Amino acid sequence: MSPTIREPLFSPALKVKETEQASFADLIRLVAESVADAQAALDRSSASLLRELAETPVEIIPSITETISQGGEVTYKHGKPRTVSLLDLGVMPTFYQFSQTVIEIQMDLKITEATTESGTRKGLVLLADTSAIRFERKLDRDMKIVSKITATLVPVPMPLRIEPVRSTENA
Repeated sequence: MSPTIREPLFSPALKVKETEQASFADLIRLVAESVADAQAALDRSSASLLRELAETPVEIIPSITETISQGGEVTYKHGKPRTVSLLDLGVMPTFYQFSQTVIEIQMDLKITEATTESGTRKGLVLLADTSAIRFERKLDRDMKIVSKITATLVPVPMPLRIEPVRSTENA
C-alpha cells in the first residue's frame, strides 16, 4: 500500500489577484463549497481504501488443530493456507464527516447600492471588505484581528450497503 499525495485544489504557483471586497453571500457560498469539496475528498478517500482492502491479498492459515498425546506431548497440525483479501478478514475503512465547521474572519461589512452599467438601480448588496484591516496591519497598529478556522471530524458508520453480509457455513 503506497500513500497517495493529492494535488492541491489550487497550485501555490497559480497567480491570483486579491480582491479588497466581495459579496457576503459569495463569501458564505465559497465557505460552504469548500467544506463540501473537503467532504467529497474524504468520501473518495474512504471508498478508495475500501477498494484497496478488497484487492490486497494475504495468506492465512484457516485452522490449527492441537493434539495432546497420552504422554503429554503437544503437536500442531495447520490447515491448508489460503489467500483472502483484507476486506474478507473484516478490515474496514473508517468513514468521516464534518459535523461542524466554524470560520471566523474579521472584516468590515458594508451595505452598498448596486447599479447596472446603464445606471439602473439593481438593489442593495452586503459586501465584506478587508482593505481597512489590511491598512491597519501595514501601519503596525495594535488591533485584535483574528482569523480562525475550526473543523470537527467525527467517524461515522460505513454505509450499510457497502459492508459485506457475513455468514458462516460448515464445510
